[in-house]
Amino acid sequence: MQHQVLPLSLRMAGKVLSAMSRPFPGATARIFYRLYCTPPAGKLRSTHVELRNQAVMQSLQVSSYPFDNTPLKVKTYRWGSTGPKILLLHGWGGSPLHFKQLITALLQQGYQVVSYDAPAHGLSGGKRTNLVQWMHVLEQVMQEEAPFYAVIGHSFGALNAALTLSRKNVAVPRLVLLSTALSAPVFFNEALRLFRIHPVVMPKLQQLIRTRLREDLSDMDMHRYINGIKAEKIWLGYDTTDTLALATEIDDYLQQYPAIQSLRITGEGHFRIMRDTKVLNGIMTFLSAP
Repeated sequence: MQHQVLPLSLRMAGKVLSAMSRPFPGATARIFYRLYCTPPAGKLRSTHVELRNQAVMQSLQVSSYPFDNTPLKVKTYRWGSTGPKILLLHGWGGSPLHFKQLITALLQQGYQVVSYDAPAHGLSGGKRTNLVQWMHVLEQVMQEEAPFYAVIGHSFGALNAALTLSRKNVAVPRLVLLSTALSAPVFFNEALRLFRIHPVVMPKLQQLIRTRLREDLSDMDMHRYINGIKAEKIWLGYDTTDTLALATEIDDYLQQYPAIQSLRITGEGHFRIMRDTKVLNGIMTFLSAP
C-alpha cells in the first residue's frame, strides 16, 4: 500500500485518524473500519463499456452474510455459451471489465467466461462491503453457477478466492491467483502503520470486526490454510515491482506451499500484470494442462 494509490480524501482522513488514534482508539477504529469498507468509485473506459455491451448481463439475488439473510443484488456477466466455465474475480475498487485481454484470450481458447460486480462495486447492490461478505457471496455464486473449471482472481479477489476455497463448501479443479493479497491482518497493520495510527487501535479494530462480522481477523490469512485450498491445481502470477502485493512476501508463501505453480515477472506492477503476454500465456498453458 502506498500513498500514490490512495485517493486524496483517504490520505487526509488518515492524518485526522493519526492525531486522534491514541486518545480515542475506539472512535478511530470505527472510522477506520468504515473507510476501509467503502470501495473507491471506478471509471470505465470506452473499451470497457464495449466489452460490457458484449456480455449477457443478469441480476442474481443472494443473501448478504452468513448471519444476515437481507437480499443483495449481484450483477453478473457472461461471455460465450459453450466450453468449460471460468469465473473471474476482480479486486478492490475493480471491475470484471478490467480482465479485457484475459477474457478475449479465454474466449479464443473455447472457454465460457462468467464474472460479477462485487458488492458495492459497479452495478451490484450495497454501499460498503468487506472480505467476509465477499466470501459469502462467492460461495453462493459458485453454488448457483456450478460447475466451474477454474476460478481466476486478482489482488483482493484472489485472496477472496483462496479463502473461500479453504473455508467454504466449494471446490474447483483449477485456481489462478494474480498479484494476490495474502493476509487481511497484514493489510490492516500496514494501513495503520502507513497512516501513523497508534498500535492501540488494532485491538479495538479486531473486536469491532468480531462484533459486526462475527469473524476473527486472524482467520482471514492464507498462511493459516497451507495445503488447505480446495483446488486440484493452483497457479500464481506476481511481479517483483508490485508495491501492493510484495514479491518478497509471496516468495516466502510459495516456499511454504510448494504445490503452487508460479510465474515471477518484473516490470508490470500490480495492475498491468493482468494484460501481460507472458502471464496470459502462462494462464492458458496452466488451464489446458492435463
